[in-house]
Amino acid sequence: MTLHPQYVIDEKGQRRSVLLSIEEYQELLESAQDVIDAALIDEVTDDARVAWSDVKAKHSRGRRR
Repeated sequence: MTLHPQYVIDEKGQRRSVLLSIEEYQELLESAQDVIDAALIDEVTDDARVAWSDVKAKHSRGRRR
């Protein structure tokens, strides 16, 4: 990803804001979401796993009541 930022500077010449094109902004947001999604996947894969047969059996027992 290549960004072409433009900066808004104050009277002292300090950078205060950044301007990006809509396309660059959307690409940046998508990249950030990809990082968040990857972290969530890592978190979920660290959780304990339950066998599908156990889930089905528990669900079946609950329906009989």
